[in-house]
Amino acid sequence: MLADNRKLPSFFDKSLLPWLICSIGMLFYCYNYFLRVSPSVMQHDLMQNLHISASQFGNLAAFYYYAYTPMQIPVGMIYDRFGARLVLFFACLFALLGLGIFISANNLLMASLGRFLIGFGTAFAYIGVLKLASLWLAPNRFATVAGLTTAFGMASAIFSDLYLTKFVQLLGYKNALYSALMVGVVLSFFILIFMRNKPKQELSQAGTSASPMTIKQLFTALNVVLANPQMWLIGLIGCLFYLPASVFLDLWGIPYLKAVYQITPEAAASIVSMTFVGWIIAGPSIGMLSDKIKRRRAPLLISALMSAILLSVVFYVPHLPLVSLYVLFFFIGIFCGAHPLCFALGKENNPNAISGTAVAVTNTLIMIGGVIFQPIVGKLLDWHANNDTGIYTASDYTYALSVVPLGLVVAIMLTFFLKETYCQSHEEVAEKKIPDNSNVYAFPRR
Repeated sequence: MLADNRKLPSFFDKSLLPWLICSIGMLFYCYNYFLRVSPSVMQHDLMQNLHISASQFGNLAAFYYYAYTPMQIPVGMIYDRFGARLVLFFACLFALLGLGIFISANNLLMASLGRFLIGFGTAFAYIGVLKLASLWLAPNRFATVAGLTTAFGMASAIFSDLYLTKFVQLLGYKNALYSALMVGVVLSFFILIFMRNKPKQELSQAGTSASPMTIKQLFTALNVVLANPQMWLIGLIGCLFYLPASVFLDLWGIPYLKAVYQITPEAAASIVSMTFVGWIIAGPSIGMLSDKIKRRRAPLLISALMSAILLSVVFYVPHLPLVSLYVLFFFIGIFCGAHPLCFALGKENNPNAISGTAVAVTNTLIMIGGVIFQPIVGKLLDWHANNDTGIYTASDYTYALSVVPLGLVVAIMLTFFLKETYCQSHEEVAEKKIPDNSNVYAFPRR
């Protein structure tokens, strides 16, 4: 890691430096979430301006994931090798370049390139915050930062839905996104001024290795993680369990509500935002409950079941009152809040020494849902509508979005094949393995 001896502004209290650095990382993650969900509130304008169909729109939005998803694995190694300041700064610049191209694009190819660069730049956001927390803060603050980051990201999604919906109507989507571009420029200057790399001597004193993971070590860790069948199962369950967010909330939720209930964009955005509110509340709460009862599988199973039921009510029960929609979407967010347990399972199913790689692989497998299913929903919309008008009915949206509850049903069935870790690390589980090669773990009865 690169040393960084630059002086802070004289007015700054150095004791606040660790939290400031982590906060800058969180701000970049919020910026990432804002850009990720932005197409959902400008579907009609984008389709008209670029002259594209629903399937092309879904593929356009998914270009974000085409870059974001595979980059989750090498991000940690890149941070180790080049330091947080340079990596975050250039990541922000890539996102800004992508946003600028997206705003100015007048054809699908240029808009897709813009989304791809946005995904590439923001791929450094979430893992970056966790990396900064592990370097600058005490270990007992790590979970706090992870929870705060997720909550702030969801709050950013709420702001994106409400702010962009209003300004897209007033100014058009290009002018609305110009303000986001200016925010990104300010954020990049914040990174340059306040971000610091952890000096090597401080890493050594803290007992943290200052040597970055090599490419050879990364591939060795990947081989260990990917050779574990449970990781593929966890990743698939996490991918399907995340479909309400990656497919419905991030892209198709607002267009669905506008088409089915004939409501204003502002009303649709406020209903969708209730899911993020529920998620903010439930994420840390379900995590603490899981830690307390020493179970991962049961909370995931119950949450996936309830999410499938509630989404089925939304999609298949006609003429729901708007008040009911607010309540339903809030509780969908509550039950989707169990999703981060997949990261805990990924970590606990692998040796501690490669836990970072295990979490990165888990995140990659989960985010594949956006790559695959955002375009699929668009293709199903076009296929069911069977017209070239770009206008889709309630039945078109219901048909196409049925992949979300169906995916949750598959996730429920797959959950029965998960091995319960009882919140124990891979090393703790290995110590309790019955010495008869039966591959059965002897856990105490609880």
